[in-house]
Amino acid sequence: MSSPSTPRVASIPRPPPSPLRSTSVASASAFSSTSASISTPVLSIAMPTPTPPHSNSNSSNPSPAPGTSANASRRSVTSTPPPPGQKTRARDLLRKHYGLGVGPPPPRPGGNSQDPMDLNSTAFDAKSYYEQLITTSTLPALLKRENELLTEIRQLDSERQSLVYNHHHELIAASDTISAMKTRAESLDGDLDLLRAAFSEISRLTAEVSVEHPSTSRTKSNHGNNSRNGHGNGVR
Repeated sequence: MSSPSTPRVASIPRPPPSPLRSTSVASASAFSSTSASISTPVLSIAMPTPTPPHSNSNSSNPSPAPGTSANASRRSVTSTPPPPGQKTRARDLLRKHYGLGVGPPPPRPGGNSQDPMDLNSTAFDAKSYYEQLITTSTLPALLKRENELLTEIRQLDSERQSLVYNHHHELIAASDTISAMKTRAESLDGDLDLLRAAFSEISRLTAEVSVEHPSTSRTKSNHGNNSRNGHGNGVR
């Protein structure tokens, strides 16, 4: 008995590929390529090649590079400053034009003690000296004068400290002497008052004696005249 023939079932067509699958495949391939490209670097140490020793002539006088001399000459030409005399002359001309004067204040004679521009004078005027200094001096001169004043101030301060610390025993002894003299002078006030009264009495007595002296001399002269007259009458 023959089995009935089963009809063949037609094959089902495949669906089109999904776009998500293509994206995942592309990302996987990109990841694999990236991981392949990022590999552990191999450190390669290059051994230095020995250089042949140079001769003495080459070591003492190295030959410059071809462009070094040209560059150095260009730098020297471009960095050459103008002469200082030209700067000073231009600055003096500007100061003359604006009426500021030329150069620092002129030095003053040391013998004039009443000079207001002399730092050691009793008539020194700091305001006038400052105004004259800033109007007639250049910036380097002002900086130099500042350094000189700072040096002088430090020197005077050190001298003052040395005077105090090195002679403090003498200063203490002098203060003790002055206090003792003051105490003794206060105790002598009574004696001075008595002495003043005695001198006043002496002056009064001297004035009385000087007043009585002319009358006494006149009395003596009159007595002498009378005696002469009586002697003359008796002779006659």
